[in-house]
Amino acid sequence: MKKDKTKNIIIILMSVIIIILIIGLILLIFKNELLEDHYDKLEERYEYLYENNLNNKENNPDNGSNNDIISRDKALDIVLKDLKITKNDLRDLDIELEYKVRYNKTVYEISFDYNYLEYEYYLEPSNGKILDTFKSLS
Repeated sequence: MKKDKTKNIIIILMSVIIIILIIGLILLIFKNELLEDHYDKLEERYEYLYENNLNNKENNPDNGSNNDIISRDKALDIVLKDLKITKNDLRDLDIELEYKVRYNKTVYEISFDYNYLEYEYYLEPSNGKILDTFKSLS
């Protein structure tokens, strides 16, 4: 009788521990999704403000020159020179100014396919310095 009571208590304790672990896992997943949403919204807001600032400078030259960032074409030229290829060699080219948490600033993100590989380049918009490159099978 005492063994059965002890066995029941152990089963109840194990069940409670499993339930607590499951609840903790659910909360952790929910927290991560909330953080990802938060960072996505921050990135969108920052990109909006950054693009608006660029547009204001382009439309109103008295507010300063737009020389503080390189053009998209210049950024692409830097990537092409790094790989020693031409623009005609690329497929699915995408060039965007994006805020990246990894660098804590807005960078040029240049992505494309070349020779069965997918490339991503991250460049400093002020001087064209290559910050990172990634390639993977496309």
